[in-house]
This record gives sequence, structure tokens and C-alpha cells, in this order.
Amino acid sequence: MINLIVADDHVVVRQALCEMLRGKGSYAVMAEASDGQELLDLLRSHQPDVIILDMNMPKLDGMATLEKLHSITNCPPVLVLSANEGERNVRAALKAGARGYILKNAAIDELEFAINSLVDGKTYLSPAVVAPLMSNGNTENPLESPLTVLTKREIEILTHLADGKPNREIAKMLHISTRTVDTHRSNILKKLKVKTNAELVKIAITNGLITV
Repeated sequence: MINLIVADDHVVVRQALCEMLRGKGSYAVMAEASDGQELLDLLRSHQPDVIILDMNMPKLDGMATLEKLHSITNCPPVLVLSANEGERNVRAALKAGARGYILKNAAIDELEFAINSLVDGKTYLSPAVVAPLMSNGNTENPLESPLTVLTKREIEILTHLADGKPNREIAKMLHISTRTVDTHRSNILKKLKVKTNAELVKIAITNGLITV
């Protein structure tokens, strides 16, 4: 059982998220917080495996909370759950100590994958936020990356392939056919000029899609 604390100031959203996670049978929501300060107070008596943190909260927002969490010894990994996919927000959250960043419109399967990745000591970034981070159009901090030739969907599939997910499981998670996953994989191999999944894993690790 994976223990969670969920921090989000929108009560309906927070309660719905907690119910969905509890319904999966693999997660226990130990406590809920409506702002950053409440979360910090809860951590005095709770030790979750993962913290799910909204960025826009009153009193102490997500960014300020991340900075305070960063100073806590043995702080659990933090998965940011946000409606904002802006590059600056993602970079700032990661710099402040977040281990994952997922969008609020993500499917529950992706949320589960993200939580499990953090529990396994990995980092997870929603594919929708990875593409802008890899874009050479960022004049402030351009990233030289071979992934700039891939579409958002291809980056998403590459991430799952590199993490060892079989095509059938990827298809189920993304609600597409196995044949479509096969086609995307072929296109990814061609664009990146590699031939094997092992080479894809190496590229994914080098460019921060997955960690080992």
C-alpha cells in the first residue's frame, strides 16, 4: 500500500481525486490539506510515501511549500499536480525540489504511473510538459536534445517504452491501439536514428525522461 497526502485547496477536486485513488486499492490517503501550511503541519505526524501538491493554493502556495519541504530531512518525494503546463512553472517546480510534474487533465492511469515512478525513486514529467522543456525555441536556456524532433505523443510513448512498458500496456494506458504504438515506435526509432529499445533507454536517461 502506498501512503499519500494530497494538498489542494479545491475541496471537490481534492475529494474526488482521493476517492479515485482509494478506489484503486493500492493507495491509502493518510490526510488531506487545503494549503501549504496545513501540509507542513500534517508532516509532523504523518510520513507518506508521496506528496501530491497543487501549485495554486492560499496562505502558502505550491512553490513556497516546495522550498520549505526542501529543508525537511527525509522529505517524501513531491508530485506536482497542476493545470499550468508553462515551461517556467515546470522548471521552477523542479528546481525547488519537485520530483514529478503532472497535469490535472491527466488520466488516472498516468497519475498512478507517476506516483509509482516516484516511489521507485524515479522522476516523472507529464509528456505534455516535456516537449516545451526540450524545445530549442527557449532562448533563455536552450536544450540541445535529439528529442526536439519528436512530437508530444512520441515523447510520451518513448518515456513508457524506456521504462520497460510493453506495447500492449502502453496502448491501454493511452487508449490507443497496439498497432498505433508500434507505428509510433517505428517512427521514433527512425527519427532518433537508432535500432533497439536499449538505445532508446539510453537516450531517455541522458535527456532526463527517466532515471535509474
